[in-house]
Amino acid sequence: MRFLFLVPDFVPPGPRARLLSAWQGRGYLAFNPAVRRVFGHPFLRTWVAWGGTLNIMRHCWIARQLGAEAAMSTPSGNDTYGRNWRILDLPYVKWSERQPDDVVVVPDFASDVIDAVEGRVIAYMQVPIHMRQDFDWRSERITMWTDSPFMLELCQKAYPGKEVPIVPNIVDDEVFPFIPQDHREEGLAFAFPRKGPQYIAETRRIYRERGGRFWRFELIDGMPLMDLAKEMQRPQLFLASGEIEGCALPPQESMAAGIVVIGKNARGANFAMDHGKTAFVANTPEEAAQCLFEAEDAQRRTRIAQAAHQQISRYFPRNEPTEFWRRNIREFS
Repeated sequence: MRFLFLVPDFVPPGPRARLLSAWQGRGYLAFNPAVRRVFGHPFLRTWVAWGGTLNIMRHCWIARQLGAEAAMSTPSGNDTYGRNWRILDLPYVKWSERQPDDVVVVPDFASDVIDAVEGRVIAYMQVPIHMRQDFDWRSERITMWTDSPFMLELCQKAYPGKEVPIVPNIVDDEVFPFIPQDHREEGLAFAFPRKGPQYIAETRRIYRERGGRFWRFELIDGMPLMDLAKEMQRPQLFLASGEIEGCALPPQESMAAGIVVIGKNARGANFAMDHGKTAFVANTPEEAAQCLFEAEDAQRRTRIAQAAHQQISRYFPRNEPTEFWRRNIREFS
């Protein structure tokens, strides 16, 4: 028995990635059976190294660390992420070469391939917009996972009667090491404009109009993971702007790194953010701007950063994720 973790092939930035983005945006065309026979599954190629994919890679790594036979699987069977876009050096298997006794982890965006798998499947529901009932989810051979109280609530409605445990996200404290606030660039804040650009812009505008001068923002987008990890050693603050999140790794990685998080609770997906204790929860730009003023206090930032690191340490690989995989390996074996 081995565990296979299905993820998309990665298309590096460039003309092919732009064509892929345009094609995936034409949902009705991308899912047309005739088109799929030529171009393949619309979401098993990607131009973004999604947080959910990185989380799946970490699950594979922990399973292997505990002695399980485990590998990543892509349509090509190759590690298309390379050194810049992946986080771990893992073996890859071609999706078409899976075996009946494999336990296959399938992310939500590819759930329509589950019924074609002969053996056991773990359907991993990470993102609300990708949840569908296009597979036989009632089957006993299918185990389901999700990653937050928000996602659990949605799963209970979509798959009534099916047991859906919340599995631990995996936050890599070696890639995102803790750096104290006073060792970071004073007044520097990061934000990811791919999520909630209007929220970011409005927060900055209100903060400036009310006389705020302490925080200066850098907008980060399209950066390879290891470059991002290096950049995340600089800021004191991260503005979490996602309206709806899946595994919500950026806020959690920020908390691990010693960065104070201000932002949306993403309808509960950012469950590690406890207002005034481990983060500042601000679901409107007005609230976020006020929190920016409160976060100018260095002592308060230090307290929150330390509490956040302690809170998120439960998801470091050696803690809950390792215990989770010990149970998984025993139960599936």
